[in-house]
Amino acid sequence: MNFSTPELSREQISDFYRRGFLVLPQLTTPTDLAHIHELLAGLFDRFNELPADLAIDLGDKKTHQGQQLIPQINQATHLEPRLLETQYFKNASNVARQLLGDAFYLAWDHAIYKPPHNGRATPWHQDLAYPAQRNPDLIRFGVNMWMPLQDVTVESGCMQFIPHSNLGNLLSHHPVGHDADVHTLQTDAVDPAQAIACPLPAGGVTMHQPKTLHYTGANDTNEWRRVWILNFGCPLI
Repeated sequence: MNFSTPELSREQISDFYRRGFLVLPQLTTPTDLAHIHELLAGLFDRFNELPADLAIDLGDKKTHQGQQLIPQINQATHLEPRLLETQYFKNASNVARQLLGDAFYLAWDHAIYKPPHNGRATPWHQDLAYPAQRNPDLIRFGVNMWMPLQDVTVESGCMQFIPHSNLGNLLSHHPVGHDADVHTLQTDAVDPAQAIACPLPAGGVTMHQPKTLHYTGANDTNEWRRVWILNFGCPLI
């Protein structure tokens, strides 16, 4: 069974630019999700064998030999190119084209898993803070697509956003615990009362801009929370 790419309405595109995020309840099929799960499982099975800059723990020190609290694999499509042949990737690319124009490109991708009862949230941050660390003059625009391989709830760590935060400045960020050995950044300039939580069915997607403030809680359920994230960019004119 195929799932055709949805045509975004004018209102949906306006919402993405105005509020900084957009939610689509379905972007692929259960069969495709099972295939993606199989491909990513092959990578996570080799987690400790992958380069240290590609396999890191977002919930602890960047690299360590203990239990991984939030294992992340960067550049999954480089390590497993068959991901680029999935229906989800093709549909996500078509949605990115609708939001960014024909010159869009895949800038980055990563898979993030949260084990059951992992006890670690991914704190409030703006994705733009990561490249800005390396190049403070960098201005980047695009769309980051967050797709769960299973249903996600607030309890399992669904995405939460601060509406309109994309329209403000890049905020000051620091490593969690102010520990330079921790990869994960956070900002303290957030009012969580403004947050909108976005539970999703498997194969749905949230989309946000690189300056949109977002957060995912710890996984407090008995099941793994698995997501694959595609970051699409576009040239600045």
